[in-house]
Amino acid sequence: MHSNLFLRLVSALVLAPIVLGSIWFGKDFYVDYSIPLYSILLAVFGAGLAWEWTHMFDKKVSVNTVWMVLFACLCAFMTEANPAFALWLAILGTTIVFYKSGSRLLYSLGLLYICIPLISLGYIYYVNDTVSREIVLWLFFVVWATDIGGYVVGKSVGGPKIAPKISAKKTWSGLIGGAVFAMAVAYVFALYLNANNYITPTSGLTFEQVKMVLICSAGILAVVSQAGDFFESYIKRSLNLKDSSNLIPGHGGLFDRVDGLLFASVLTAVIIYFFKDGGMVF
Repeated sequence: MHSNLFLRLVSALVLAPIVLGSIWFGKDFYVDYSIPLYSILLAVFGAGLAWEWTHMFDKKVSVNTVWMVLFACLCAFMTEANPAFALWLAILGTTIVFYKSGSRLLYSLGLLYICIPLISLGYIYYVNDTVSREIVLWLFFVVWATDIGGYVVGKSVGGPKIAPKISAKKTWSGLIGGAVFAMAVAYVFALYLNANNYITPTSGLTFEQVKMVLICSAGILAVVSQAGDFFESYIKRSLNLKDSSNLIPGHGGLFDRVDGLLFASVLTAVIIYFFKDGGMVF
């Protein structure tokens, strides 16, 4: 128990600064061929998820693994320039994998399950030069707060399970706790935006309005994030797996860590797409 906790802590201390640093400096630091650091992060993230997805089904590297990794990386790199084209690439890749895998539908749809959140995370980051970096960080913190709040409150309070056949430990109290923690993070983020002059008269919104939008959005994203957790648990249970892999020491696999983020990122991107021209700074 203690050794596993130590591994979890070490893994988090190593990975968190890399992820957060890549987000914060992702537009300022470029590698060869003028590829932003953030796009490199998305590509590595997508490649890991693509490998893990095929590993969950087949336990071995195959030609379909190569196809999935290739299209996940292409979508990650293409999102900065053209998110719509990246989505078409994801659909093309899914079609290829479907035929190459012998018409295995769930297996093939895994590529969309990976690429749509990748494209969403890229879209959120590149759509606005003013505050999109902060929005991505906010999204990560909201999802992490949801996980932490759900664990702390669910463990402390307990109570009725939400769906014991899918996830034996998830409780309604944990769901509420996760949402409260997420909304608390949103409140702090609103204070940060206000203190750094992101909320201006040209945005068309007052601090109180921005605060309410962020808090309400965080509460919704907390529920969506936990739905993503349930979805991944359902996939693992269908495949008779405890973890998606052992890629991250002490944590299991990538899907085990980002299942909520995959769902929450898509909703965030949709919200931004529909409201980005409405005068909102974010």
